[in-house]
Amino acid sequence: MAARADAEKAWHGRRVIVAGGTAGFGLVLARHLARHGAAVLLVGRSAEGVRQALATCERAGESTALVHGITADLGRAGEGNRVAGEAIRLLGGIDDLFFCVGRSGRATILGTSVATLQDYLDANLYSAVELTQAVAADVTRAAGHLVYIGSLAGKIVMPFMGPYSVAKSALAAYVDAVRLELEPRGVHVLLVSPGPIRRRADDPAADRAAERYAAEAAAAGLPPEAAVPGGTTTLSQIDPDALAHKILTACRRRTSELVVPRKVALLGGLIEWFPDAGRRLLAWATRPKR
Repeated sequence: MAARADAEKAWHGRRVIVAGGTAGFGLVLARHLARHGAAVLLVGRSAEGVRQALATCERAGESTALVHGITADLGRAGEGNRVAGEAIRLLGGIDDLFFCVGRSGRATILGTSVATLQDYLDANLYSAVELTQAVAADVTRAAGHLVYIGSLAGKIVMPFMGPYSVAKSALAAYVDAVRLELEPRGVHVLLVSPGPIRRRADDPAADRAAERYAAEAAAAGLPPEAAVPGGTTTLSQIDPDALAHKILTACRRRTSELVVPRKVALLGGLIEWFPDAGRRLLAWATRPKR
């Protein structure tokens, strides 16, 4: 209990951008930060999404004085700089950035065009670049946190998730490079690599992802299990509130990476140390059911 109380106190008065904070896990994380006393700027791609997210916060009792929202397409040049400017205007400064933007999907890698792979990279990697550069000086002055939500798919390539794995692997490398440059200056840089996250019942986009995966799998002629969270794996969906607590604890401890569930991190290590045996185990664990 004492550790939880310390984690909550650590965020009181912090000025935080949550990119991708209008739905899904980004919104859960933003609500936790607001409940801990942080001033939060939610960034989403659509005005309606921002409106729904703010309404969700208000219905749940989060202080509307602490939660703000703006629309921005971080894949477009200039939008990252604009978001940083709006954060300074609305929050009075920038102490921390939580980057929760991303796009998952279902496809075969050989059936993925260059243009589609570019879309995955735009959503999962390039959208982070300008915003990170725009906030770096402010976060450095605050000795703050840069937190990026990656994926287990960025550590281990799963069947029917090849394009997503390519993009999240690229994000992981980018985060490592950012860490090398900013941690010596006092910035905490955290990569979070979670498995499939359960959506809360009050999530404004609760039903969209499952429908999209099913449509993508059907269009590509993939087996039905490709559409389930995690593809052909049997991973249980992660409780979003528990994951948010783990992330805020990792920030307090200034951990460099958080992998959830831990057993997949062990498999990733096995693949690094014993590539053939590790990949045979992965192929066995993720083989499509007949």
